Amino acid sequence: MRTKTEKILLVLKIIAILGAIGYSIVWGSQLLTLVSSYINPDWAKRTYEVDLKMFSVREQSVWYYFFGMSINIVVSALKAIIWYVAYQLLQTFKLKTPFTWEVERKLESMAYLMLFVWIISSIFWKVYTYYLLQDTGIQLAASNSDEYLFMAGIIYIISQVFKRGIEIEEENHLTV
Repeated sequence: MRTKTEKILLVLKIIAILGAIGYSIVWGSQLLTLVSSYINPDWAKRTYEVDLKMFSVREQSVWYYFFGMSINIVVSALKAIIWYVAYQLLQTFKLKTPFTWEVERKLESMAYLMLFVWIISSIFWKVYTYYLLQDTGIQLAASNSDEYLFMAGIIYIISQVFKRGIEIEEENHLTV
């Protein structure tokens, strides 16, 4: 019989794989919209996860449209990767031996990926919207992704706690 913790980890594993699949669909649909908008713009306006405000940017400047869509695509792809790394983390995580280098590396990589999401969706987006407003007069909504910086910090701290736990376990195995 499974313990309560094992059941919770199983549910989290299912949520993680669903998150990876969901953001992969968003990423793929945004990429499809970008490519199809150059082939058939009318059809692209009716695709899944389309941002109609971006099509007004396309009417003013194809390059700004391409860069804006590229930022959105990269952020969605990074979010899908984060969820997939979380799924891999839950796959490798063992309750009997939680402190392993593999778990610590996955936690640290999740923290870095979240930091990249914050950098791209916050800093790059703010620079992009500033120049877009200056050159075309179109004002897009600001990205509110500060939570990714916070989560990156928390997960990085947890990875460092895991690293110290591994070091303590290794020291204990060496002493008799």
